[in-house]
Amino acid sequence: FELAKLGANCSGEKKPWPYKPHDQEELLALAAEMSRFDPRLLSILAEYFMLHWREISPQKLRACYDKMETPQTLAVIAEFVKAAAGDPELRYFADYLQKGLKKLPFQLYFRDLYVPGGELSRRAADESLSQFKKWGFFARESPSVDVFKKVSVGSMDAASRINLLRRLFQTKKSLSLRDYMGALQHSISRQQALQDFAKIAALRGGRQGRGARWVLKLK
Repeated sequence: FELAKLGANCSGEKKPWPYKPHDQEELLALAAEMSRFDPRLLSILAEYFMLHWREISPQKLRACYDKMETPQTLAVIAEFVKAAAGDPELRYFADYLQKGLKKLPFQLYFRDLYVPGGELSRRAADESLSQFKKWGFFARESPSVDVFKKVSVGSMDAASRINLLRRLFQTKKSLSLRDYMGALQHSISRQQALQDFAKIAALRGGRQGRGARWVLKLK
């Protein structure tokens, strides 16, 4: 409800709550902390920053850092904004929000989202997006920067991609480039996908072309 009043693409019901933010920057800082409990809130914030960054005072927002448990949440949001931004001024704005913040000891970004030690918790650590890992977090949920078109943003580094590829081979004996690139939401090029396959897999029957399938290399 409070974010919707600012113009965010969300809705809610006005109810009593214990927080008393004095301005939009304090509300955004609070929402960033709360994003660790709900991936949808992270998407709402990422899109809001993309669309309304000129209305936000970065100095006021940075003044909230000392009161936050993990101001690195705003650094993560800024990382996703930079990944989607076309305007260089927006990237400079996002850079400023990150200045002076240090990477945390690795921990799950989302709290109470996975069963401790469960499969989803393991996948979050093994297949984390690079935007989270840069600031000491593990998570694989891609936030949306357009809640209507469902345009998500985020990418995996080489280690996370190989972990995902190995998991895919656990579900299928052979894979196509389409299988792999689809699992990555087409966030990498065909050439990069081929390079990833070459690290741990081989062409089945040596066959190349559109129908080519890959199998895991024997150790």
